[in-house]
Amino acid sequence: MKIINTDLQARAVLQLVTATALFFAGTLIFGYRLLEPTQQLVYHSISSSFQVLMIAIGGSVLLRSYKREHKHYRRFASLLAALAVLAIIDGSTGSIFDHFDAQIPVYLYLIYLPLALSLLPIFPPAEQRRAWQQEFIKLNAGYALGVASLSFTFLLLHLFLKSPLVAKHPTGSLVICVTGILAGVAIYSTHYRGRRPLPRLSNASANFTSLAIFVVLIFGLGMFHSDMSGLKLKGDRAIKQLRDSRIALGESNIKLFERLGERWKLYPYAAHSRLMEVDINAYLQHIDYLDALLLVSPDNEVVFERLKPSRPSYLDEMMTDPVVRQALEQPPQATQLIVPMFAVESLSAKAIVRVAVDFVEPEGTADSGVYSLLALLDVRSMLDSTLVNNMETDIETYTEVMPGAWMDRSGFWISASTRDYLEETAIRLKLDSMDMYYSKGAPVMAYLYKLDNLQETSNLQMLIVLGGISLVLLVVLAVERNVTLEVQGKQLFYQAHHDALTGLMNRSSIEEYIGRHFHDSQDVTVLFIDLDGFTLINDSLGLHVGDAILIQLAERLQGQQPRRSELARFASDEFILVLQGAVNFPERVSTLAQDIMLTVAQPYRINEHKIYLTASVGVAHQTGDVRSPLELIQRADMAMHQAKRLGYNHVQEYDKSMAQRLLSTTAMRSNLQEAIEQDELELHYQPIVRCNDQQRVQVEALLRWQQQDGSYIPPSEFIPLAEMTGQIVPLSEWVFRRACHDAVKLQQSASKLRMSVNISALHFNRANFVDFVLHTLAETGCQAQWLELELTESILLEGTQYAIERLQALRTYGLTIALDDFGTGFSSLSCLKRLPIDTVKIDRSFIAGIRHHKSDRVLVDSVIKIAQSLDFAVLAEGIETRQQAEFVSDLGCNYMQGYYFGRPVPFKNL
Repeated sequence: MKIINTDLQARAVLQLVTATALFFAGTLIFGYRLLEPTQQLVYHSISSSFQVLMIAIGGSVLLRSYKREHKHYRRFASLLAALAVLAIIDGSTGSIFDHFDAQIPVYLYLIYLPLALSLLPIFPPAEQRRAWQQEFIKLNAGYALGVASLSFTFLLLHLFLKSPLVAKHPTGSLVICVTGILAGVAIYSTHYRGRRPLPRLSNASANFTSLAIFVVLIFGLGMFHSDMSGLKLKGDRAIKQLRDSRIALGESNIKLFERLGERWKLYPYAAHSRLMEVDINAYLQHIDYLDALLLVSPDNEVVFERLKPSRPSYLDEMMTDPVVRQALEQPPQATQLIVPMFAVESLSAKAIVRVAVDFVEPEGTADSGVYSLLALLDVRSMLDSTLVNNMETDIETYTEVMPGAWMDRSGFWISASTRDYLEETAIRLKLDSMDMYYSKGAPVMAYLYKLDNLQETSNLQMLIVLGGISLVLLVVLAVERNVTLEVQGKQLFYQAHHDALTGLMNRSSIEEYIGRHFHDSQDVTVLFIDLDGFTLINDSLGLHVGDAILIQLAERLQGQQPRRSELARFASDEFILVLQGAVNFPERVSTLAQDIMLTVAQPYRINEHKIYLTASVGVAHQTGDVRSPLELIQRADMAMHQAKRLGYNHVQEYDKSMAQRLLSTTAMRSNLQEAIEQDELELHYQPIVRCNDQQRVQVEALLRWQQQDGSYIPPSEFIPLAEMTGQIVPLSEWVFRRACHDAVKLQQSASKLRMSVNISALHFNRANFVDFVLHTLAETGCQAQWLELELTESILLEGTQYAIERLQALRTYGLTIALDDFGTGFSSLSCLKRLPIDTVKIDRSFIAGIRHHKSDRVLVDSVIKIAQSLDFAVLAEGIETRQQAEFVSDLGCNYMQGYYFGRPVPFKNL
């Protein structure tokens, strides 16, 4: 089962959420730019290059991660990464698409350059990368994490300093910081995965992430739009208030001085000077912002200058000012507002109101022309009492009084430092014009001068958006964990009930299945299928070949699986087919079993191998005497083993005798173990005689097992059982020790007979067999030349060379070797010349037939001649009659053994 790694899963969720947020944020901001083209310095808080960078990085990460199996999507992801590089170049060299400057530092674009380059297909896929390439990718992932950490630090500085740090607009500065966090985390999650791909998240998580991130960003964009719309409205209102106050103030002042000019026109000539002085004194005394009054004749000569106390004379500055002189050269008609050049160069603005005065001349006097009344006003003092100057606001308004000369709402000219602040820091809200009856189209601008409140608002908005993204991240992570747990639960349940290799039901689940129907339908049939010689395939061709065979076989058996049945892999090469409703149709079951054997027998092609197999099938039906489901399986298993005993590739149906034999075998195994442990076994000895004089020269030790009633269990029954259960090794060791003890006694007697001991092939092939023999000889005091070891031809099955080397080692120490039961095993006469043996024992089955079968006589004759030509002694077993003894003696046989010369007897009866 593939368990999703928690760390990889968390990175996959981080990658999905951050890349989606980055892509949607760039897309929405770019779309908002197109849909809201007005007031660009308010709404377009970051450059178009940076917006494209956000879209390209986010889209490239998403396509690389979630569409990586599609070639076209991978190419599109690479194109997006290249677009990100181009956006960085465009932004760092000055955007060609923006006519405003978002004041994003060049180094910020360059910081994103390695992130964008890492998304290009420079290196092969993770599983094909070299070590240095993998390390480079991991280094880039570390760099991405550093960018995210640095961006987060700048985000915190925004919260504490309440000032934009990396862009002109507070929101734009925050967007750049958040972009660094999102892009850094997304690319870190993409690259820092080693050679293991990130797990694919569920479609539900991807859809929820897209929808939730979109809603969060729309909400954040809505807050930004509402805030910017409010600022725009405040800018409009500030300009309107400025316009209204300027119009009202201008009209009142113009009318004030126009009334003065009208009065002067009406004064009688005789009292003209006196009355004018009274008006001048009153105006200078009561109008705070009036600095001076000048009367200029039609030929531009100053008639008089009257000043407010403590004011210096403006006569020279005014009369030499080019703007004033140009205005005076024009005949006075309507009232004019003049901004002199010298007033622009001072801190506080000055303005001149020119009013035409046509004095009444005495009768008979020629008209001297129209005079000009010049009122020099201090604009700062004049505006100080107006309503607009008393408002507490972060918004400042500026009016262009003359080309290149801007005045703030308080009447001060914009200084160079103020102009730099407006260009670099303040945000322009509105550019408009102001029309009054004495001036038309005067440009006016509204700026957000103080950014503290906007920064606080932007911080709050960005924290809300980040909180929404974080909430989406937590929800998606929780959903994925739940999905993972659910998937793992299903996988664990599947594994608990199915075989991992074949996908079939396993032992526990098939037992549960049988148990359910065993009591419900009470009509269950079990077919136990076991492959013949499958272990040899695993050992010779490898486990992978064996696994491939089992997979193919499972598919074949499923194809033959009848209705109302279940198939399971019970163990290594054992399968169980459970049928319902087949108890009363044994012929159908038999036909199905035969079909299964034919299916198994079809060749298996695994790579270059073509393999043939057979199967043994045991069948057991549910009957009234079956007490449990496990007993039904056990009966099918017994039937299968009986089929193997009958020669493999066979179908056998269970019968009661199998259980009886099994119980007898089980009891015999236990009793045999007790007999070995309690030393209840004994050796009997059968004499071996020379053929030429029929003198006893040797005895063979034969194992006997006596029961309590005095009867003996034949060796043909318990020896195969011991070989099957592994008890043959301790049994063989016991026989050899006892034989050594008795061999010593024989040498101490008058007969001095040698001892022949049978050795099991399993015992002979143990690694420590030679050491065991030597240790036992030393322990018992038996000499090697007193013993002969009898081995069957089965020693050749485990490797002829290995057996030869071991036999040579034994003969080196003085033991003689006899090949027992020659002719019944797997060896041939050609093998005799290679074996280091001393005696060949002809099996009794050939001796028994020499009287009636010519072939047996010829075979015995041939064996004797060939063995003696190889310097082997020949011993004939099973001599039971005088005729047999004479026959083998005439053929030149060396030794004889059989009932004719004596039955096996206990040692005391020798």
